[in-house]
Amino acid sequence: MAAPDVLRRCLDRWQDWQLAKPLDGPPELGAPLAQGSGHRIYEILSTPRLIGRVRHQSTRLTDEAFSQELTVWSLAAQDGLAPRIAYADEKEQAVICERVDAIEKPVSGKALGTLCRQIHALPRVSHRLTLASDIEHYLKQLPAHLAGAWRAAMETGDAETALAKLAGDTLYLCHNDLTPGNLMTRSDNLIAIDWEYAAMGSRYFDVAIACEALPDSERDIAIQQVFGDTLEDDLMTAGKQIAALVTALWQCCFAIDEAPSPAGWLGLSRS
Repeated sequence: MAAPDVLRRCLDRWQDWQLAKPLDGPPELGAPLAQGSGHRIYEILSTPRLIGRVRHQSTRLTDEAFSQELTVWSLAAQDGLAPRIAYADEKEQAVICERVDAIEKPVSGKALGTLCRQIHALPRVSHRLTLASDIEHYLKQLPAHLAGAWRAAMETGDAETALAKLAGDTLYLCHNDLTPGNLMTRSDNLIAIDWEYAAMGSRYFDVAIACEALPDSERDIAIQQVFGDTLEDDLMTAGKQIAALVTALWQCCFAIDEAPSPAGWLGLSRS
């Protein structure tokens, strides 16, 4: 079913939406606002301001991914760290939620580190991030020659040891995808969207993913904001190495023009 048709079915259920103040009448579907690798976003013509998000391509590995995302998203929304959900259709993987604001200036390391720390303080959930199997899944999507080059680079870079270090770390609830496109604001407070990769995992991987787009000076501030005197350098190094690997392999599958070469990743992991 086309994305607009899926959302119109959600709009037909408007009287079932969970809002602080019920709508006075049926809302209308507005214009498309954005499209990412997995979702399309549409404006919902209503008061309060709402959007509709519907999946157009699967980028996750399990059938439970959407329900798992809703679980964590709801927890985060209760603490003001995510948009409030008004309605969700699990069968069609569609959500009606609060519309929040785009960020107008670069995010500071302090603000990003604070958001990470707040997310890590959320209650535990039952599902866990599976980095090794995710990496293997991405490799299997690649042409054989490219997958072979990546496997060779991973062996040279001893990615297996880095993965083992992260797997042995204390588990916290992590967003695992706090890239610039997934950061928004509500009343000047930094919040996160797209919780599909959120799961129990290592904070060091989570923070490394979040910091990839920051300048070095702000990156150090974010890391200190999360870990302070408890920072473990070997885990941070492992987090950065695997974050760069997962990002690169994801790009090879879903954003080829942005993907580095295996040699490029290996050089970065050794720096």
